[in-house]
Amino acid sequence: SLASLNVRYCENLTDDSIKAVAAGCPSLASLDVGDSGNLTDESIKAVAAGCPSLTSLDIGGCWNLPDDSIKAVAAGCSSHTSLNVEWCGNLTDESIKAVAAGCPSLASLNVRSCKELTDESIKVVAASCPSL
Repeated sequence: SLASLNVRYCENLTDDSIKAVAAGCPSLASLDVGDSGNLTDESIKAVAAGCPSLTSLDIGGCWNLPDDSIKAVAAGCSSHTSLNVEWCGNLTDESIKAVAAGCPSLASLNVRSCKELTDESIKVVAASCPSL
């Protein structure tokens, strides 16, 4: 069973392919779909629901993802240790606070260039994720 998949910069991928991965690879531990700009929250929510063993997710550069995507990841993948959401410009404090609450084992969080974030979410991460 597939444990790791890196399709970074595969700009022609759509939600259909990632939803197929989510449905067919429940043991997936690591997924990198960074800079795959056609992906929407539909595929990320499918990964959160279908890949409960996921420990590492890189969606950096998927600029059109809303907070709901990240909140679904936080709720469905509690064993997360690494999350990269750099350049996901639509994300707000709401999603990062959900990550802090839902992923207490987080050891790496990249929020570079998430320009909507404020002190509020980073303080919650600092208080909730002792492995960072």
